[in-house]
Amino acid sequence: MDLLIILTYAAFAYGCFKVFKIPVNKWTVPTAVLGGVFVVAGLVLTMNYNHPYTYVAQKAVLGVPIVAQVAGVVEAVPVQPNQPLKAGDELFRIDPTVYQARVDRLKADLVTAEQAVAAQRDQLSVTQA
Repeated sequence: MDLLIILTYAAFAYGCFKVFKIPVNKWTVPTAVLGGVFVVAGLVLTMNYNHPYTYVAQKAVLGVPIVAQVAGVVEAVPVQPNQPLKAGDELFRIDPTVYQARVDRLKADLVTAEQAVAAQRDQLSVTQA
């Protein structure tokens, strides 16, 4: 974030130098740099002042995103709020019908491909005879 602010200020200062045709000499550049130091320092201090803080914890966490590795419709959420979980506990269940249909279709494609291979072998043996 700090780097983004610094680069934005640098682009703004460069634009001002070009638009207003300010000569680059030993006074203008240090003045722009010093102004940038004050602007960036002010923004960083403002961001740190507005950061969440608590007396009872060392780190404030506003939320932890939990995302599934696949997309789908959530069927059930067997977790109760504010209950401890162990590794391997089920957080939510996604409707498997879409994925089962895909597995069934791929199995059918495999059977079709195996039959095509058998037909090609028969055709090869007839051609060789």
